[in-house]
Amino acid sequence: MLRLRSILILLIVAITGLGLYNWPMVQKLLTPGKPLPGLELVKVAPGKFSLTTLVPNSFGRQYFTKPVEIKHPFEISRYEITIDQWNLCYKEGGCAHKAKQRRFEKGDFPVTNVTWFDAMDFTKWLSKRTGENFRLPTEEEWSYAAFMGKDVTKEMIEKMIAEREQQAFVSAKKFRRNKKIGTFGKNKWGIYDTRGAVWDWTLTCRFPSDEGNKRSLTIEQLKNPDLCSNRVVQGEERGHVPVFVGEVLSGGCGTGDPIDNIGFRVVRDLS
Repeated sequence: MLRLRSILILLIVAITGLGLYNWPMVQKLLTPGKPLPGLELVKVAPGKFSLTTLVPNSFGRQYFTKPVEIKHPFEISRYEITIDQWNLCYKEGGCAHKAKQRRFEKGDFPVTNVTWFDAMDFTKWLSKRTGENFRLPTEEEWSYAAFMGKDVTKEMIEKMIAEREQQAFVSAKKFRRNKKIGTFGKNKWGIYDTRGAVWDWTLTCRFPSDEGNKRSLTIEQLKNPDLCSNRVVQGEERGHVPVFVGEVLSGGCGTGDPIDNIGFRVVRDLS
């Protein structure tokens, strides 16, 4: 390790003499961050797809479709953030409270009962810990990764709604029981549990008007906690507190309300 460090320092000195160095990169080489145990990331390439979302109103189901372009590659966590990973954040002072853990849940279960603000605190801690740029995914990024770049259509949404309603009827339970990460299978891109028992927070806002929802917002704008009072959750369905996930594909929940069936996964920016 000492020999490698000496080589790096000599290389940096040589590059500095040529006036070609990049100081942030040099700092990163000398002080690498700590990886998060158990965190696996899947690289997602840029692409285009069509995203249909369902927003319930007084007239019933209303569908909105928009073209989406993912302009830059990114990495998304293969699994949702676990109880163990959350508790490490708490232990190191990045998260405000210990994981709210049910008796049957183990450390490798997805952490739930976290607010949008909690999830944001975790990404800030993870960024500082690793020296990388971590954040929550946008709704578009989540859908692109979950559906492997395929168009999300009205027919797909209605099929998933019917499957969930049938499952809820047979089990006589509105929500499925939380289980160990990886239990609900993976898609062909190697991303697990996108239709599992836990829904994921995203950066995307849910505005009360169609005009607001059609606004084009940057990642930095979406990170602003004062931008909106409702954020989209993605998973098997969409819904709003207090109704939540009984009716549609993906949706907004009060950001200050921790919910038993809401967790999150993270994205690492590569651009």
